[in-house]
Amino acid sequence: WVRSVAFSGDGKTLASGSGDHTVKLWQVSDGRCLQTCTGHTDEVFSVAFNPQGNTLISGSSDHTVRLWDGDTGQCLNTFTGHTGCVRSVAFSTNGKTLASGSDDHTVKLWDASTGSWVRTCTGHTSGVRSVAFSTDGKTLASGSNDHTVRLWDARTGSCVSTHTGHSSGVYSVAFSTDGKTLATGSGDHTVRLWDYHTGICLKTLHGHTNQIFSVAFSPQGNTLVCVSLDQTVRLWDWGTGQCLKTWQGSTDWVFPVAFSPDGKTLASGSNDNTVRLWDYHSDRCISILHGHTAHVCSVAFSSDGKTVASSSRDETIRLWDIKTGECLKILHGHTDWIYSVTFSSDGKTLASGSADQTVRLWDQRTGHCVSTLEGHTNQIWSVAFSSDGKTLASSNTDQTVRLWDVSTGECLKTLQGHGNRVKSVAFSPKDTILASCSTDETVRLWDLSTGQCSKLLRGHNNWVFSVAFSPDGNTIASGSHDQTVKVWDVSTGECRHTCTGHTHLVSSVAFSGDGQIIASGSQDQTVRLWDTKTGKCLKILRAPRLYEAMNITGVTGLTEAQKATLKQLGAIA
Repeated sequence: WVRSVAFSGDGKTLASGSGDHTVKLWQVSDGRCLQTCTGHTDEVFSVAFNPQGNTLISGSSDHTVRLWDGDTGQCLNTFTGHTGCVRSVAFSTNGKTLASGSDDHTVKLWDASTGSWVRTCTGHTSGVRSVAFSTDGKTLASGSNDHTVRLWDARTGSCVSTHTGHSSGVYSVAFSTDGKTLATGSGDHTVRLWDYHTGICLKTLHGHTNQIFSVAFSPQGNTLVCVSLDQTVRLWDWGTGQCLKTWQGSTDWVFPVAFSPDGKTLASGSNDNTVRLWDYHSDRCISILHGHTAHVCSVAFSSDGKTVASSSRDETIRLWDIKTGECLKILHGHTDWIYSVTFSSDGKTLASGSADQTVRLWDQRTGHCVSTLEGHTNQIWSVAFSSDGKTLASSNTDQTVRLWDVSTGECLKTLQGHGNRVKSVAFSPKDTILASCSTDETVRLWDLSTGQCSKLLRGHNNWVFSVAFSPDGNTIASGSHDQTVKVWDVSTGECRHTCTGHTHLVSSVAFSGDGQIIASGSQDQTVRLWDTKTGKCLKILRAPRLYEAMNITGVTGLTEAQKATLKQLGAIA
């Protein structure tokens, strides 16, 4: 995935930072790749050119900032000091200073010529998602998951003012060309325009229906462009607050899946902020659960099958009544996206893992947080209870798996061996083995009595996102960025089947209660059901799309991009 793009000052070169750990430089005129900059050991989240356009910087999940030669692609310097993912980087207008914002809650200022650390700006209470210098270079703005915008004196590092008003994380900040106005984009679906000198909110722009990840002023300064998870790009006249244009992007996709204990119902979560319940036998969507305000990252059934839990990028967990579709409780406490949620076997406790680097344990009956487990140094991707409910496993971007004593909150073991972020964990039914999968393209099996890796399963040729045990513990399923589901023999480590059919990455896998069916959720907007024994696809579940079966053959006036979008939304041509 491309995480960030930036133009050089002359507009002739484009830099992109990607999940493949590289920075690429592209010639705008013909789209040719000029250089591939290698050196980062994890995802690159942000790139920025200096004003002269001859050097650029990048921030990464490997906690570093790198300075690159824009002509040769060589790494000139590596800036170390952050203890969390570096989400945003920016050059000052004279190119002498660079700023970086990190998940460690800080903004750091660096000397661009020497690579030396200058100062650290502290005050945010959650990860810093965006940084930007004012046009005169005297002020630095930062947006954070703590819902605030802070303005800093770039010379002293002191906080000049704090802007409050957003009700979710602030993911992007940008100064107008005249330096008088600051724009901020947030997870609350709004853009706010602030008077830089007074801190007063001048306007709030409404229209997006999902989180806003990027805002930028046009060079002429009269328009503002915003990019959102609602899959649109909107162009605004920020003087009047009027939306001038909306460009529709791609369609929603499916992420997590889970079977009910009796195998009759399947739950799926989506980027359209909903949870869908499916009748397994009829293939019919029996309920759509609305309430989340950002995409759903994880779903899980209680052991009695009466309740489903969902976690979201809106920083909440919701508990739903399966029969009525009613939202029973909303659990608040996490301060960042919640990637994983799971019930204990007795259904009394719920565990959640979040990008705020914590694991939380919740009383399912009251909705109260009973414990917060701290120790991971980066975002937590997955949590899983042992079958007896006494141990919890969590996986992390820091390449480790941690085992926790649920009753005391003590970290019992840290399992190390993966070469990249660990995306998913699962206990075997007898709690003797833990499976984990990683963006290092492997699945590992761990002996829980020793904490040692007993088997290394290779076969996927891209990131592995999800892993699950069959109810008898003899089989493992894994879903990958390579668009396949693989079925593995636990005793031998051999791959029994490779299930093909998805046309985009597979982000979630789950077994039915009898172990005969594997469900997989994918970014191709489908849930597929597979026969565990044969690896054959039995069913494809797809939510109705907006323009399903609409015939656009012969329709005039549509651009190729519009035609492609309509086809993704179900139209035929």
